[in-house]
Amino acid sequence: MTVPVSAQEAAAPANAAHPAAAVVRDYLNFVLQREWNKSADLVEPKSLESLQKDYMERIKRAQTMDEEEMMFRRVGTSTMEDLVALTPRDFYTAYHKGLQDRMQIDEAALERVKKSLQLNILSIAEEDPTHVHILVRTKHANDKVRIENLELISLIKTGNRWLVGLNEQMPKITTLDGKGQAVAEKAEPAAAAAKPAAAAPAVKPAVKPKGK
Repeated sequence: MTVPVSAQEAAAPANAAHPAAAVVRDYLNFVLQREWNKSADLVEPKSLESLQKDYMERIKRAQTMDEEEMMFRRVGTSTMEDLVALTPRDFYTAYHKGLQDRMQIDEAALERVKKSLQLNILSIAEEDPTHVHILVRTKHANDKVRIENLELISLIKTGNRWLVGLNEQMPKITTLDGKGQAVAEKAEPAAAAAKPAAAAPAVKPAVKPKGK
């Protein structure tokens, strides 16, 4: 599904016909309309894996049993074994559905978003043959307000397809040897595809046992 751009929007960039542009339109449509199963199909597999691994590490760093339990419950699991058993794609879907449930977005609100949503591609930057970064202005409304946002989406060419790379905008650190040669590379944990979650609710002060 692709939403047409208003005739009043700014002219499309010269390279708007780039095949990655169509992927970005579909991806943002699915994300803003909370169609997580569809948006998952447009995300690079390594990004999905990183998102799941990062969440596992966050659970391991939980300070209390209540906090740990809450994080499992958000993605429909109760143990680390359950979480590991999820495929990265299924985790992505469960993670974002959990965010949606916490924000209590109802079907009527989603329907209003669908009817009012506009996407305007402002710029397409081709870093190299396999990496593209696209700047998009999104607009949608509900009964009370009109919401505008600026999205920067990075895409990676994987085989014949352009897919969204969730890690591409994160800082990357390359370790150098004494002669300035790169010897290893480490990336920051993957970011979620949607907006950051609200602050976690307060938890009981029960200390998480060591080794849990």
